[in-house]
Amino acid sequence: MYQPPCHKVDVRPAVRSELPAVSRLVSAAYAEFERHLTPPNWARLTGNLSQVIKPGASGQLLVAYLAGRLAGTVTYLPPGPKDYHRVPQDWAVIRVLGVDPALRGRGIARALTEDCLTRSRADQAPAVGLHTAEMMTSARALYESVGFVRQDDFVHLDIRFCIYRLRISEPDRFIR
Repeated sequence: MYQPPCHKVDVRPAVRSELPAVSRLVSAAYAEFERHLTPPNWARLTGNLSQVIKPGASGQLLVAYLAGRLAGTVTYLPPGPKDYHRVPQDWAVIRVLGVDPALRGRGIARALTEDCLTRSRADQAPAVGLHTAEMMTSARALYESVGFVRQDDFVHLDIRFCIYRLRISEPDRFIR
């Protein structure tokens, strides 16, 4: 159930000292999906997630704070060459969006997504792409509510993933 935020969500680039807390937040945010994977595939998924948020990883690691508390994170990849090949290289990309499970429903994921879309417009990307697992129904609902359109599917780690696209020329549908 959506609860309007009682505090403003502040999104900014992460600093190195926050990386251990970001790692713990991503682990907590994705933990509910462990039951959908075999132990070896869960280990691969968590390894993949950690590669996106490790020091020196590609893109811009962003953090969201709510009332002074780390509440969420996302990685934004600007258009251009990158080690992500699910969408065209000239698109911007959203990766590993995670919200503290105790703080869900307060607009944090939406604020992180909006920040990525603002960055993609500033970078003059023609589109923003992302992928999410089919089982991640809340994430898919958020992206679709903003205007992302499902483009393709692929199977990885024995689960179905959905590739989404949002053309930047299309207006977003954020509820403000």
